[in-house]
Amino acid sequence: MKHLSTRLSFSQAASGSISGVFTPFFSASLAFRGISPDQIGLLLSTALILRALGGPLSGIMADARNDRRFMMLVLYWITLAGFGALCVVNSPILIFITAVAAYVAYGAATPLLESVSVRLAERYGFDYGRVRIWASTLFVVMNVGGGIAIKFLSLGVIAPMLAVAAAVAVFSTLLLPKAPSNEHSTKLSQRFKATWAETRELLQAPVFLIFLAAASFEQASHAFYYGYGGLHWRSIGYSELLIGLIWPLGVLGEIALFSIAPKVQARLSPPKLIFLGGMICAIRWTILAFDPPLPVVIFAQFLHGGTFALAHLGAVFFVLKAVPQRLAATGQSLYFVGAQGVMMGIMTLAGGALYAAWDGKTYLTSAACGVIAMGFAVLLSRTWNGGRIIHGEAEETVDHI
Repeated sequence: MKHLSTRLSFSQAASGSISGVFTPFFSASLAFRGISPDQIGLLLSTALILRALGGPLSGIMADARNDRRFMMLVLYWITLAGFGALCVVNSPILIFITAVAAYVAYGAATPLLESVSVRLAERYGFDYGRVRIWASTLFVVMNVGGGIAIKFLSLGVIAPMLAVAAAVAVFSTLLLPKAPSNEHSTKLSQRFKATWAETRELLQAPVFLIFLAAASFEQASHAFYYGYGGLHWRSIGYSELLIGLIWPLGVLGEIALFSIAPKVQARLSPPKLIFLGGMICAIRWTILAFDPPLPVVIFAQFLHGGTFALAHLGAVFFVLKAVPQRLAATGQSLYFVGAQGVMMGIMTLAGGALYAAWDGKTYLTSAACGVIAMGFAVLLSRTWNGGRIIHGEAEETVDHI
């Protein structure tokens, strides 16, 4: 299975390359092209909210087909088309359409890749953290590379960099094993209907809703940082190169955590991991709310290993343990939609108006999200017994990419 884990690592690296350019620089690149802060907030929040539809539908279709690779290819091709078009369009409406399409498609592809990685790691005995670490590593590389590219070429280089990264994602997905053809005797429409029915059952389970609330508030606490952190640092005098250097510092802690994922998983339950992530969120965002000196900002950046990685590990392992394998992609998609779609979209949209009024103090709303996540994590630990949330059909014996 070493060959499979290597190919999954390549796919994770390609995914991390896209987010490594997008996250710190995309908002600034839109401002460079004349898009206002309010328009940027509308664009980002629209894309995040649309993922609430596209993500689960992609996951349901992937599970119904028992073929996550096919859906990943479709979504990455859309991502490539969107970012490629963004290189040549100039009108605000076309920028809006192409950027939203690319962002929604990329956001829907990510949970499918996570589903494949964490599930097959457990099945074949390789370390999920050692696969996932490549997304974080390339995130750092592209952060630094993006900052250097901007320094010498301007923010106009961001769209071409995103297009190239999307092309690599398409190529890496093509390298993953194909699912066997003609595996099912029933029609796809019937399988989709059955998967949809089980998805509704999952969404009616109180334990899963509590999990979604905990994970959503925890990850949505990052919304202002992702959407406006770079803009705010520029407003207080940080250069693009400096932003490109300090942004990935926290990911170093993230990489360290992913490298010991099995040990973390063995010692801490998913609810405890989410609780710790929320607690560190409250600390980190409160620090950044007061624009401290650069050394303190650097310290806060290293806390990202706790605010993101701890909670993410808790979430993906919760889905792995609580959701049947036949709904693996759907479960991960619902987590991503709740955590990085609906709540992230609401907080991003609110962040535009709040930033105009409160400036950096908007980070205090992020800290509040972390505290709320802690409360839901405690409730999750008291209501989940550690097993499957729903039952029904027998577990799959053959689970394809």
